[in-house]
Amino acid sequence: MAGKKPGMECTRREFLGGMSAAALVAAGQGNSLFAQNRPQPGPADWSRFGYDLHNTRFNARETTLGPGNVGRLKAKWVFDTQGRIQTTPAVIGDSLFFGSRDGYLYALETETGELKWKYQVQFQTALRYNHWGIRSSPQYLDGRIYFGDNFTKVRCLDAATGEEIWQTQLSTLQQTNMLCSVAVYDGKVLTGYSSDIGSSEIACLDAETGAVAWRFRVVPESQYGGGSVWTSPAIDEENKIVYNVTGSVKSYPPSGTLYAESILAHDLHSGELLWYYQAQARDAFDLDFSCHPMIFDAQAPAGYRGKLTRQCVGAGNKRGFYCWNRFTGELYWKVQLTNQTSSGGPLLNSTAVAYNRIFVVSNALTSRGSSSVTAALNAYTGDIEWWIPNSSLIRGPVAVANGVFYQGFIDGTVEAVDARNGRSLWDFQMPSPHRGGIAIANGVLYTSNGELLGTSEEEERERRHSLYAFSVDGD
Repeated sequence: MAGKKPGMECTRREFLGGMSAAALVAAGQGNSLFAQNRPQPGPADWSRFGYDLHNTRFNARETTLGPGNVGRLKAKWVFDTQGRIQTTPAVIGDSLFFGSRDGYLYALETETGELKWKYQVQFQTALRYNHWGIRSSPQYLDGRIYFGDNFTKVRCLDAATGEEIWQTQLSTLQQTNMLCSVAVYDGKVLTGYSSDIGSSEIACLDAETGAVAWRFRVVPESQYGGGSVWTSPAIDEENKIVYNVTGSVKSYPPSGTLYAESILAHDLHSGELLWYYQAQARDAFDLDFSCHPMIFDAQAPAGYRGKLTRQCVGAGNKRGFYCWNRFTGELYWKVQLTNQTSSGGPLLNSTAVAYNRIFVVSNALTSRGSSSVTAALNAYTGDIEWWIPNSSLIRGPVAVANGVFYQGFIDGTVEAVDARNGRSLWDFQMPSPHRGGIAIANGVLYTSNGELLGTSEEEERERRHSLYAFSVDGD
């Protein structure tokens, strides 16, 4: 079934007793007055960008879709928007939430794709297209939706109604934007933003009020900005540590720029910097960390002598995938699958971890053309366990669930492969490039198309941008 098209009027759920939005905010602190209208959880939800706070992008609770039936996936419904979709949907039982470059945060019915409500953020056509709308994936927690917009505002909404609870502006500089997806835990909202002028920052906000608890400036000595925080933090809940990775900067002082192109570990509550590892202090080739940090425990191969379990954090940049000790920053291993270029290597969150394997997509761009590979690496050693060539480049978040690895291509193809050996199990051709994240929840694959790739901004507005729901036989 097709969801309602954007632009059609959709009445919000009636407020209890005609309660106003102001009363909602005043009386609904911590618990929405519309508790009975909250999303009804499913057995295998996908509540945030990285699935869990470790950013594994692995839904271990999914049991419906698997190698035996994923080849029967068909479109269940399609929901169109007026802007590119570069976010991973949050799926909670009967409700789905995602943001678009058209400036709306949408809430849909998961069964039909029907619009429940939509919330509009600031929208200024005077700004260049790169700074429009929403590129930060939402997180659902306790009846609330948290996300950032491209004007560096972090927002909290009532998930049942779309009513705003609070918003916090992190930067007033015009040339800043937010791709970083929030991580909400223990009363904190962790996020970050990028800046073309001034320094990018990592920030921690109070989840109840939006008040800023602490900030960390990534490149304090930079005159022209950078050190961008492109992607989502990962949180070690047991040890209260938050991990972020950073991008390159716009100019370099003679000594280099500390904290750019690095992984940083902070104390969750105080913001104290615990350790950092800098891949390059000076880099003229834009070799960002644009893949999210992932927390995992790696098991040694059979017959290995020594410590059998490593407590790791890993992340991909345009030179390859790095694996560190998550408490000290010691580098355990690094694997480079393709050449290093500003548009090569693992890009835009194209990594996941499951089954003691790191799943990595790596692109190669050379004077002779481009190519892409997907590999499964042993999480303990970095050894390649299998790899496959891809039909085109991949620049978007991947996912793993119930023995299947999912990836999307810039030619619009979405593919499912066997996580054990890389054998292709299913594919579907969308009408334009894939960039938004993949979520597997409650027996359904959710993903989207629509990307500015070789088209003008005017042409891009005329293209179709859609969120797809795929289920077995379309049921």
